[in-house]
This record gives sequence, structure tokens and C-alpha cells, in this order.
Amino acid sequence: MSSADDLPLRLSVHHTECVSADGAVLDVVATVRGVEPAHAEVPQGGLAEVILLDSSGSMGAPQAKMRAARQATAAAVDALPDGVAFAVVSGTARATMVYPGDRRLAVADEATRAAARSALRHVAPHGGTAIGTWLSLARQLLATRPEAIGHVILLTDGRNESQRPADLRAAVEECVGRFTVDCRAVGSADGVHDWDAAELLGIAEALGANPVVPVEDLAGLADDFRAVLARAMSRRVADVRLRVRTTGLARVRFVKQVHPVLADLGARGEPAGELSTDYPVGAWSPHDQRDYHVALEVDAMPPGARRRVGWLSVHAGTDAEPVEAPLTVEWTEDALRYSEINESVAYYTRQQDYAAAVQRGLAAARAGRVAEAEEHLGRAVALAGAAGRDDDVRLLTRVVDVLDAAGGRVRLKPDVDARLTQSSLVVSHHTSRWGPQEPPAQRAAPAAPPAPWRHCGEAQTGAYCEGCGIHHLAAERPGAGRP
Repeated sequence: MSSADDLPLRLSVHHTECVSADGAVLDVVATVRGVEPAHAEVPQGGLAEVILLDSSGSMGAPQAKMRAARQATAAAVDALPDGVAFAVVSGTARATMVYPGDRRLAVADEATRAAARSALRHVAPHGGTAIGTWLSLARQLLATRPEAIGHVILLTDGRNESQRPADLRAAVEECVGRFTVDCRAVGSADGVHDWDAAELLGIAEALGANPVVPVEDLAGLADDFRAVLARAMSRRVADVRLRVRTTGLARVRFVKQVHPVLADLGARGEPAGELSTDYPVGAWSPHDQRDYHVALEVDAMPPGARRRVGWLSVHAGTDAEPVEAPLTVEWTEDALRYSEINESVAYYTRQQDYAAAVQRGLAAARAGRVAEAEEHLGRAVALAGAAGRDDDVRLLTRVVDVLDAAGGRVRLKPDVDARLTQSSLVVSHHTSRWGPQEPPAQRAAPAAPPAPWRHCGEAQTGAYCEGCGIHHLAAERPGAGRP
């Protein structure tokens, strides 16, 4: 573990110690977490919030959706601390201001919160849905406070039907790095959702990689908005970056976020010097924890060699020293050693396998490939059951009949409505956090090195020789010698 006292972030890395002498892929799970500072002050640039409220015609069918959305937005406004810049936007085929009346941000206080609540009463459902225009207006509003940490709540019940897909993608790209977003997707209590999972996942992945949350119980929407806002208002660092720096012995294969949701960060990488790449990971609060899966292709080396293949570090856009952790491995021909899989890597790989099985299964179902759909969705049910994801299995039973959960045998229901699949698609990207599965005292302690031991003509106190990098156990093997 590596840390820096002058940053409100901590970094730890988990990976296997050995790789094949013939070369291999080194899988690393990196955990970045916030730390409560001694004095939790509002950031110097302040905080800014924009709420994008879908007011299209479908929000009036039934009217309970619009009422719940207005109440939830009012609850979020009430939760705004004094001094926070904010705005509420009505989203239809275009974006219009609800509060304040002109295109600017208001400053939260007792009077402006009351005025915003009053303005919300006049929002009525009508028109179409063009989410890109909503995001563009949020970007313009937040640009008036460039030093503030910007956040957006986006609530919708529909797909981007009033705008070309290319225009939505362009709008999202213009917002990257400007703010983070939390998406809430409203559907019916019986699981029918008219929004598009791929659209919302694309928005969320690009703008902070937060979970897209389906809403089927409108009674809980106000409390959810309050919770989302509380997290956003606790942000203290605006632009955190995960940096991957390699030596000539390794190259980056991929970088993914694996908790709290799956998100591919590869396309967001930005060069940060020779053999270094920065991956923006959004704003950060003392309560945040996110995990990342970094895969490095490692070159072949002679057995027994021990080298550093790279470093992971966290940068928070300050002049302080970054939080950094080295990545060092030993090359070996011992298959038992290099085949060992780190338990954190295995944990998140299983969850990635589940998401892939759901996506492939539902895609096959939409295309009418029944046998393929049943194969993938059966695997998804088996993986979810083994992981205790009972709610995920319940969502999948909207489209399949489960014949044998443990064995992965399912039957696709006839004439599956695609609107019943959207929740499963977005929820499959949600992950549970890896952690020790047993008390530390029950774990086998690693073999301790002799203290001291000798190698390369010097006294050694660590597990590896400082001169040549050989492990003390390898040095004791017949033929290895102990100079």
C-alpha cells in the first residue's frame, strides 16, 4: 500500500507475485478510496449542481411519474447547502430553464430554494425527448462556474427519440471532464422500461462511471435524490486521475473500473509522458471507494528474475506528491506459482463474466437466436446464484423460466418484450465490492525470510535480494546457491 498524507486519497494494489518466464498478462486490482480530512471544508471553487428533469409527454403516463419526479427534485433542492450554485432544467425535445428563469446558476439559500420549489409546481409533461440538448445546457450552465466541482442528476423515463444518436454522442463528448452525472431511469412497477439501457450506460460511463439506477418504486425516489445529492455535495477533489506508468518490460492491455460499476476506461486514456497514461476517474469525496482492473502484458524473462514492471498512481490535480504503488513481479517456470490467481482479480472477473453473459444473452434473444440466448442467460443465472445476486436472478426471470439455477438451464419466454430487459442490462454492470472473505487471523501467513540471510555477498533483511532480486526461497533451492 502507498499513501500520501497531503492527499485525501489512498491507493492499494493487489496482484499475483509471479508470472511465467515465457511472458504473461499481469492482472492488477487497484483500490482508490477517499479519506476524511482533518477539516472538511468546501472546495475553494465551490460546488455546482444541475438537475435535469425529464418533462416529456411519457412522464404523464401515468401522472404519478411526473408528481414523483417533481417531489424528488424538490427534495434535492431542499438538501442543497447554502452557497451551492444550482439550476433545475426541464427536458423535452429541448432544454428549458425551470429555475432560475434565465440561463444561469442561482446560489442556494432559503429564498432561492423556496423559489425553485415554487417553479417546480408548474412543470407539466409534454413533447419529446432529446437528452443531448439537456446535457448541453447543463454544460453551458456549469461553465459559468469553471472552478466549481460540477454534478448533474439526470432523470428520464424514455429514450433519445427526438435527436439523432450522433448528436447525443457529440453532446456527451463535449461534457467529458466538465461534470459527473448520476442517471435515474423511471419505469413501471411490473418492470416495463421505455428508456434505452445502452444510451444511459454510455452517458454514465463517459461522465463519471456512476451506476445507472432503474426506478420502479416511485415512493423511494425522493429519498434516493437526497442520497445522491448528499454524496455529490461531499466531493472535495474535482479531477482525479489514475496513472499507469510502465517500464520497457510491460504494456497496457486494458484499464477498467470494476466497482461500483463496470466501465471501460481505455478510450479515455491521455498520454502523460513517456510510457505513462492518465485515466480520468472523476470527482472524489472522502466517502468514495472505487476499484480498477489494470492488465499489463509482461515480456519473457529468465526464471528467478525479479523486476519492476510499472507503477500505478493517483493524481488529484494538485502540486502535492501523487499517491503511488509499484508493481514488481518474479518470473518463474513453476506452473503452480505463476498459475495462482489473486482472489480480488478472480472476484471481479466473475462479475465481468456475469455482465457479459447477460449482454450476449439478451442480444441473442432480441435477434431470435433462442438456443444461444438460453446458453448465455443460463450461465448468467448460474453466476448470479453462486454470487448470491438473488435480485439479479429475479430480474432475469422476466425473460426466462429457470429450470435449474445451479446448472444454468433456462427456457426463454416466448415473445419477450425488449422493455423488460433494460433493468437487467444496467444492473448487470453494478458490482459488489471485493473484501476479505474471512478474518485476517485465519489466513495463512506468508513464509517469513530468514533474518538476516545472505545473497550477492550482502546481508539481506527482506524477502528479496536487493542485488539480484531473487526470492529467499528460490535462493535456497538446490543449484541456486547462496553467495
